[in-house]
Amino acid sequence: MNTNTITTFRAGDTDFTRTRKLPFWRVAVLILKGWKTSFQNRINKFFDDLGLLENIPTASAFCQAREKIKPEFFKVLNENVARFFYDNYEKEGFVKKWKGRLLWAVDGSRINISDTAETREKYSIQVNQYNEEGVVQALASFLCDVLNEISINSSLDELKSEKSFIFDEHIRHYRRDAIVIYDRLYADYSIAASHIKAGIDFVIRCPMSNTFKKVEKFIKSDLIDEVVNLKTTKKQKKFVKERELPEEIKLRLVKVELENGEIEVLMTSLKDKKKYKAEDLKWLYNKRWGIETYLDRLKNQLEVERFSSEKLIGIEQDFYGIVLLSTLESVISKEDEKEMIEESREKQLKYEYKINKSISYSALVDHIVDLLLDLNKPPEEVVEDMGKLFRTGRTPMRPGRRFERKELTGSQKLRFHKYVKRIWA
Repeated sequence: MNTNTITTFRAGDTDFTRTRKLPFWRVAVLILKGWKTSFQNRINKFFDDLGLLENIPTASAFCQAREKIKPEFFKVLNENVARFFYDNYEKEGFVKKWKGRLLWAVDGSRINISDTAETREKYSIQVNQYNEEGVVQALASFLCDVLNEISINSSLDELKSEKSFIFDEHIRHYRRDAIVIYDRLYADYSIAASHIKAGIDFVIRCPMSNTFKKVEKFIKSDLIDEVVNLKTTKKQKKFVKERELPEEIKLRLVKVELENGEIEVLMTSLKDKKKYKAEDLKWLYNKRWGIETYLDRLKNQLEVERFSSEKLIGIEQDFYGIVLLSTLESVISKEDEKEMIEESREKQLKYEYKINKSISYSALVDHIVDLLLDLNKPPEEVVEDMGKLFRTGRTPMRPGRRFERKELTGSQKLRFHKYVKRIWA
């Protein structure tokens, strides 16, 4: 880890200026490794892996040291890993595309946060009839590659409009070779106009009521596929002008029938009807389910709401650290998963098989010290060792299979976190 990185992401100018038991890189890896176990057990195992049992620091020392690292370190590192994947894995055939395009999606999820004076000031308080004091919640927003299962950018903030995350965070990471997919909450003129201005294609599912007048007219008509001109609304004129966005845009509206027989309308910049047929757009929008699956893994497999600290800086370190681990796992497993799929085809198995995420996540955490800190073992050798573990667990890919996201009650969530089998103890 170079000096510039430490200087950029340390909390204070004098932090990590001396050689101690817990320099920057050891603290960073400790945050990533085994955050579901007690601090002292985590530290003991960590220094045992390094062969430094005589230099084990206390849990208190670690808690003080972690406050010296900005959470943005893990966030930026995740973005760098995603960039590395696209820059280096495409020529090897590991980057999945559709019609030569990357498929990205944006979605958000509420995250329950520890209730302290500090978190109440930073995040939002949700009050209901059963809890007058309310609970502290944040909104996590993600930009994900749904074909390659990678988080490109993430943000944790107070509860605010979904489009705020796009303009504040995600839009800086968009690429012209990507198609970005959105659900109904993102059916917003300024979002569509920003895509048109930047030359980045998108697909948005529109609400069937209380939507654009042109969309409402299209819904009532017998038309299935139509290109329309959409003008900015009065409410958005000021925002559109401030962002120097076009005040009128040309879009395509397409009606598609869902599996349950309902008709939905997709709004898209993909106006070439020969290259992108109506059935293509339906298939394309269904791929948005990949980000739903990602959010489910973060909450239920990686337990993103089970923080190791009640302090703001610790909560954000844990959040961005888990996102980083999920991206690392996905990138590292690409070669082994491709071989597993090819093997399934060669053997003409009923289903193609992919890596079991529970096993690969666990293997990554177990080897994170070797991967990031072992100067005597090449990273390639560590990745090869992890690949052997990845291949011990596989799961069939059943076409069309999907699991609806279930809303749990407070008691159901408590029971789940106490009794359901975890990846890590």
